[in-house]
Amino acid sequence: MSYKKTIRKIHLWIGLSSGLIVCLLCLSGAMFVFAEEIMHSYNKEHLTVKPEGNRMPVDSLVNTFKAKYPTEQYFWINTYNNPQRSFDVVSGIPKEGSDMPTLKITFINPYTGKIIGEDVTSANFFFLVAHFHSQLLLGNFGLWIIRVASLIFFIELILGLILWWPRSKNQARTAFKPKYPASKKRMNHDFHRVYGFYACWLILISLITGLVMSFEWVEKPVVAAFGGSPELVGKNPPMADSQPSNKSYKSLQFIFEEFEKSYPENYKLTLMAIQPNAINSQFILLDTDDRFLHLYGDNQILNRYTGRQLDTPLVAEFEKNQDILEGSLDIHMGTVGGLPTQILAVCVGLFGASLPVTGFIIWRNRSKKKQDK
Repeated sequence: MSYKKTIRKIHLWIGLSSGLIVCLLCLSGAMFVFAEEIMHSYNKEHLTVKPEGNRMPVDSLVNTFKAKYPTEQYFWINTYNNPQRSFDVVSGIPKEGSDMPTLKITFINPYTGKIIGEDVTSANFFFLVAHFHSQLLLGNFGLWIIRVASLIFFIELILGLILWWPRSKNQARTAFKPKYPASKKRMNHDFHRVYGFYACWLILISLITGLVMSFEWVEKPVVAAFGGSPELVGKNPPMADSQPSNKSYKSLQFIFEEFEKSYPENYKLTLMAIQPNAINSQFILLDTDDRFLHLYGDNQILNRYTGRQLDTPLVAEFEKNQDILEGSLDIHMGTVGGLPTQILAVCVGLFGASLPVTGFIIWRNRSKKKQDK
């Protein structure tokens, strides 16, 4: 068996084994690209409020939410220094017999503390889409299915490039442009082979950035290449030390007021729920966008006793790694260049989903041809 025939066999059989998962992975990724924009459009009547004096303390708003929804799991509150912007709390409604809660966004008037709207429909839908994209809604087992399928897809693209590579001038004439007019079989062949060649470079970028977020052995060299600390990948960040019992924590309102002093209008401050294993530390996120579920940006760890950012060098190294991961996520989701790259990301996802389909049709047509002979 020749070298190219061996490559073709491997390309075929690993493609058949993973094609369905790859198709679902690409489709769910394309669906999530405009998730935040759709959620904002769905909740547009809840996003703005009329300024009425001073805003209530953030601690009071959080306590009001927890008192009204005592059974829900509080995740974080998004606060804004735009005086006309409502605040929103992201929480989870427990589901009987499931470890995955129903995601909900609750909109609060920061001047009155009144609940002005709730969103379970769009928030939970895209929450499920995101988890399907990363885990097939199957937890750790699904995570490994996605990881293996992604690696196979990467190999598939490389093998496809090898098979595409023209071996003569005559082949080169048809390798870069489709035949027109052509039969349905030829159109399908050209869609998979010719257009696939042009699209595979963008698909590879999206795929590699996804692998960066899935495997530490991929993330470490990427982090190192961009000036991060690969030795910290997969490790927990440092936390604030305990203080004497008579020393109290700074309030969330103190943190919010410091944020308002330091950042211009249209910034967002996300205050995460206090974790039981890090009770002396407050995780926050500072960002220019107002995306509800986006947890990348200027991530900081504050000492709750001082309300200030931890100043150890190790914290700065962790935050540098986080910035690199954010860049990888922006490229993966197409948000790095705004609307044009988001549209491109949707197209890349849809084309990626089509490759297993057009490849399967090529294989089926060849199998029928052999049977006829």
